[in-house]
Amino acid sequence: MLFKKQKFDWLVVALMAFALFLYASYQPRFRLRPAMPADFIDEPLARSPQNPNPEAKIAGAYWNCLASTIQWQYGYGHALPADPPPDFTAALSGLTAEDTATRLRYWHKAQHVWYLPTVWQKDYEWNFAWTTDWVQNGGDALHHLFERLGK
Repeated sequence: MLFKKQKFDWLVVALMAFALFLYASYQPRFRLRPAMPADFIDEPLARSPQNPNPEAKIAGAYWNCLASTIQWQYGYGHALPADPPPDFTAALSGLTAEDTATRLRYWHKAQHVWYLPTVWQKDYEWNFAWTTDWVQNGGDALHHLFERLGK
């Protein structure tokens, strides 16, 4: 009687499979907060927010670059490279934001704050990429396997 075939068993199985699909597709996404953390700027903000000092403007420009460009290349939990990538720039006119020392200094600041949980926000969203990622991962694994066999 427990395993007796019922008329609507297929419907229950289909609904359970659909619920599992939806559960796997609703995933967390981590993004950098738009507000720059206090640890990112070298000197404290001594002036009012209406008239920030030049160092705060430079730090804000580099933080905007991190939030708009760099986080999509490396993402939450991934290590930043030792040297800044070419697209780590500060789009400011008239300030010394693009000299190598300033750029390197803010890249090291970015490496320092990158792992702090307070600079990331966690949001849930629908993501169906997992349905095709296994094909890419499997292809990469086969490629590496055949490379090792060929050596």
